[in-house]
Amino acid sequence: MFKIILTNGAEDLELEFKVRSTDIAKKWFDELSRSYPLYEVDRFTNWGNSDLISELNEQINIINSYQDLVPSLTNEVTQEALNYLHKFFEDLIGDVTKGSTEWFNAAPLHVQEAVRKFNILIHKLEADTRTSDHPTVVVTFKDRPIFKLSNNDLKYFTFRWTSGTVYVNYCQTGKTILDVFKDNDKIAEGIRPQEFYSADFMIKFGPTTPYIKYLIRKVLVHAWLPLQKFKFKNLNLGMIPVADITSPIAHSTLRKYNRVKEVKCIK
Repeated sequence: MFKIILTNGAEDLELEFKVRSTDIAKKWFDELSRSYPLYEVDRFTNWGNSDLISELNEQINIINSYQDLVPSLTNEVTQEALNYLHKFFEDLIGDVTKGSTEWFNAAPLHVQEAVRKFNILIHKLEADTRTSDHPTVVVTFKDRPIFKLSNNDLKYFTFRWTSGTVYVNYCQTGKTILDVFKDNDKIAEGIRPQEFYSADFMIKFGPTTPYIKYLIRKVLVHAWLPLQKFKFKNLNLGMIPVADITSPIAHSTLRKYNRVKEVKCIK
């Protein structure tokens, strides 16, 4: 079991989660229990309480003050524009399995941080573009190691989301195959199915996907896949669930909070 403390600076909210009994859930929880320092604590999507375009352009300006590379985003946000910007992030930072690019390593620390925030804000905007009623929270940690998923772990990948469920977060640079499908991304080059896990996680607070909607998406995805000519051994569509909230909570209550204050593990 573990608890997450959300805050808004004036008051806190404690949420409790029960860890699932699968091997991958146990391995993930062991990493979570190591209490790595929190890194991303304000990665809230579909929260509807910030000017994401201005925030993104602010990070782009920081990057361009070092080297003029990235175009600003206009007020007319489209998925095509976000796909285009996401490729800039991949080119700037590199692949986590191969190491950072020379450009990223040479950049000042404040520019490196702007590149990381640039990526986070793109994902927030993508979530807002797709829907407005599926709030999520992503929590990541500093200096946490990543581990290869076992063949047994892969069977737990799903894209039938359940409300209040915790999923292993994508800890690689690139874009998953399911996200390429959802974004109709025709220019992505860094397409990489999730192959690793870490202590990082995402909580989906949106409604549980109705079974008929899941079946329709499954048919559409599997009709689309042969046209893409992917050569990956395992496509790993979706995410791996590892824990569930013990008491449901209203979206109106959740949206009063905007930061993660603490994660507490209870064994």
